[in-house]
Amino acid sequence: MQTLVFIGFVIFVGLVLAMQLSAYWRARRIVGSAAPDTSSVDGIAASERRRVYYFFAENCGPCRAMAPLVARLQQTHRNLVKVDVAQSMVLARAFGIAATPSFVLVEDNTIRQVHLGGLNETRLKRMLEAN
Repeated sequence: MQTLVFIGFVIFVGLVLAMQLSAYWRARRIVGSAAPDTSSVDGIAASERRRVYYFFAENCGPCRAMAPLVARLQQTHRNLVKVDVAQSMVLARAFGIAATPSFVLVEDNTIRQVHLGGLNETRLKRMLEAN
């Protein structure tokens, strides 16, 4: 019986790791490609040549933890665009979003960077501000 439980646990852990790796490789694959049409969500960021899209889900714990930081930075960085994956499924799919939270840096309509998971303030500011 213990052997079956152990085998089940190993299979479960393997599946979780495979899902994580799949999301990681999917994110890496889109870097350097043309960004999809984001006009439906850009708002005041439409004129910015450098934009960071923050893909989130309402029921995502890490997304809720990021919400105060994102809201605060949106006050000073109009190029930070929040995208609710439930309301913008087509756009999330076009970007290849497989996990939330995800941050996608688009510069000159080219995807330059994808970060899966939360970010601290310093790293998020670095994405937002031109080097």
